[in-house]
Amino acid sequence: MSKEQTFLKDQRKSVYNKSERVMEPWKASYKHNSNREDLRLMYAAYGIMRGRTFSQIENTHPEESHPLRAFQRDIDKLIEQYEQEVVHISE
Repeated sequence: MSKEQTFLKDQRKSVYNKSERVMEPWKASYKHNSNREDLRLMYAAYGIMRGRTFSQIENTHPEESHPLRAFQRDIDKLIEQYEQEVVHISE
């Protein structure tokens, strides 16, 4: 997903894009934003699994009012999914 972000960055340009146009700029913009949000939550879940707090993961907000708190349920689902994959692989 992170490698796709580089491709989408070029596709978002309406002029001066470096590669061949594969999708409309508005679709690339939408997909890039969606991926960015997903990657942010995945990174937060990884940080929490390593014992970090939200303010240690993204050092831009205080812990009490961190914006990632709004996504706590989604982050918990990702952590549960990761833990199931690790158990499945280790069996």
